[in-house]
Amino acid sequence: MIKIMVLGLLQQRDLTGYEILQYLKLSHAESWAGIKIGSIYYALNKMEEENLIKVQSIESVGNRSRTIYSITEKGEHFFERELEDTLSQVDLNFPNSLYTAVTFLGELPYEKAIKAIDTHIKNLEKELGSWKEAEKAKEEIQSKKLPNYMKALFKNGCTHIEVNINFLKEIKDLLSKESFEVHLPDINKIKRRD
Repeated sequence: MIKIMVLGLLQQRDLTGYEILQYLKLSHAESWAGIKIGSIYYALNKMEEENLIKVQSIESVGNRSRTIYSITEKGEHFFERELEDTLSQVDLNFPNSLYTAVTFLGELPYEKAIKAIDTHIKNLEKELGSWKEAEKAKEEIQSKKLPNYMKALFKNGCTHIEVNINFLKEIKDLLSKESFEVHLPDINKIKRRD
């Protein structure tokens, strides 16, 4: 994803590594795109080695130098192909660790389960706030109005977070109404292979 992100940004205009880093930070790309922001300079070096990007110029600013990157023709072809491939792939991301934990929820004492669920809900609500801030930040740093497909992206991300919040609230409500026990197949009834 980091290659698609960097190449997509460089499609719009030439940028320094710092400008790319700032854009990713302001738009909270680490949470919604799964990009490790700290690895951006490593990725830029690797992409330059692969001839996907090139150093357009190096400017001196005081005691520092700024490297300005641009996308190459090979990078443009790579970007288009990867973007098309990524858009055509099915990517079902379920909260696997959450589903696993809920499967064995009855193994925790009731109070601990409720406390953990409340903590998870608070963290998701915080993440939801970050997504909404990211949308505002992205609108502010864009030189033009945020396209409707980008607004749809943020809406979809927020909806996923809200669905998980509602799921956890439902689980919490069910725990208070049901007897608190595990409802799994009896492991002793599972036949061993000999």
